[in-house]
Amino acid sequence: MKTRRGTAIVETEQGILLNAMAGDSFLLPGGGAAFGESHLSAAVRELKEESGLIAYHAMFLFSFQSRKNDHKVFWMQAIGIARPMSEIERIGYYRDGIITHISDRKGTQFRDAELSQASESTREILKLYEKYKTTHTEFFEEMSAYAHAVEQRYHKYDFMLGDGDGELL
Repeated sequence: MKTRRGTAIVETEQGILLNAMAGDSFLLPGGGAAFGESHLSAAVRELKEESGLIAYHAMFLFSFQSRKNDHKVFWMQAIGIARPMSEIERIGYYRDGIITHISDRKGTQFRDAELSQASESTREILKLYEKYKTTHTEFFEEMSAYAHAVEQRYHKYDFMLGDGDGELL
């Protein structure tokens, strides 16, 4: 039986957020859903646990079946500053076919990496997302404007420093 996995696509100024555990391939944020937990709840929870980002908008995009996982892929807008947390050792950003802005827990910067350093599932999901995005350009433009308005209202450093309870409203 496959693991039910909530998978997040979070676009930032640097690109699409990816993360990696020590010695592992880069993955999109997300993880297995606990018993009784929805794919969406798992994706939101894992995003916060892995990167410190707080999702404030999510939309289901598509399902994807890998060898081990039943992915439900969500496009998320999040606030905060991404940094490796929990079991995550490195974060990076996918843009223009490469993984860039790679850093570890200490803030050490690494050279760009080929997309081949991402898992096969991550590469396939990114391809599907790029196709999806080209057929829904108006929606993504509107959501980008919405994200900008939210970021103007809530300073991303407030969430990194733990002001309040992490809730936007």
